Amino acid sequence: MVTVRRSWLLLSGVVLGLVCYYLPWYTHETAGFTMHAYDLAEWSSLHPAVRSSSPPMLTSFLLRAPQWALIVALALAANGLSDPRARWVWRGLAALVALRFVPPTDFFSSATDDPNYRQMALLTGLSLGAVGITLFVHRLPDRWRDWLIVAVLAAGAVAGWWGLSRAGILLDNFKIDVQIGSGAVGFAIVTGLMAGLVAAGKYKKGG
Repeated sequence: MVTVRRSWLLLSGVVLGLVCYYLPWYTHETAGFTMHAYDLAEWSSLHPAVRSSSPPMLTSFLLRAPQWALIVALALAANGLSDPRARWVWRGLAALVALRFVPPTDFFSSATDDPNYRQMALLTGLSLGAVGITLFVHRLPDRWRDWLIVAVLAAGAVAGWWGLSRAGILLDNFKIDVQIGSGAVGFAIVTGLMAGLVAAGKYKKGG
C-alpha cells in the first residue's frame, strides 16, 4: 500500500513539474517577454548566436531538456502503478507530451535543413523511444525506479537553469530587463520535494 501511494505521489509530482514547465520562466512587464521554457526555447532558436554556437542550438536544447525529462519521468512513474490500464493511460499521456516536439509541417517538405526543426525532430524520436524503453524496464526494483525518476528530473532541472542563464544573456544584450519566473523556481522545488519523498520512502524488502 505504501509503494502504491508513493507511486501516485511521484506521478502527481511529475504532473506538477509539467505545469511548472509551462508557467513563466522569465517575467517582464511586457507580456511578449513573459515566456515559459518552451516559448523561451523557440525564441532563442531564432537568435543568430544560438544557431552559430558550438554545439549549435545549445540554448534551445537546454530549455527543451526539462520537457524530455518530464516525459521519461512520467513513463517511469506509470510503471509503479498497480492497475495495468492506468499504466497504459499514463504512458499514453507521456507519448502525447512527446508529440509536442514534432516540428511544423515545413520540416517535412522545404525546411529539412533548419537546425531548430531538426532538433525538434530529434527530441521527438528520443522522447518516443524513451517511452518505449520504459516498457522493458517495468520490473526495476521500486527504489531504483524512483531514484531514476529523481535523477532524470534533476538533470532536466540543471539543464533548464543553464539554458535559462544563457537565454538571459541574450535578453540582456537587447536591454530587456526580465526576472526569473515561478515556473523555473517551481520546477526546482518539485524536483527537490520528490527527492525528499524518495529518500524518506519505505520500501518492501527486495524492492
